[in-house]
Amino acid sequence: MRATISFETDLEQVEGTMAVLASSEEYNFRAAADILSNYTVLDGNLLDTITEVLRLVDMSAVQLRQYRDMLVGFERARFETMLPQPAPDATSLPSIANGNDMAALQRFNKFVASMAEQEEVPDEQGDTNESPEG
Repeated sequence: MRATISFETDLEQVEGTMAVLASSEEYNFRAAADILSNYTVLDGNLLDTITEVLRLVDMSAVQLRQYRDMLVGFERARFETMLPQPAPDATSLPSIANGNDMAALQRFNKFVASMAEQEEVPDEQGDTNESPEG
């Protein structure tokens, strides 16, 4: 049976915490080594002994891989938050997936530009088309 444990620790303590967890796997490796070093033909079935040793080593290997993956994810997250990320290109946005959408965007940009030009053109009295409020 396995369980998932979640907790928080200070950034400076992440590596030390993971080192303590990883070093706890020493118990399984020592147990496996002890079984191998103390085995004699009189002890019983060699197949059972090797199977138990492999079980202990496999358990620790799985756990150590999880710790490694956690550290890799932590390092990646730490560096991704520190490095400036490039802004998405306008053509890569999901809403502009095809040429029709891009053409519509260009038409809209032209429309906005023409509206801005119209506001700058003075009317016959020499005033601009702006409202009295501003």
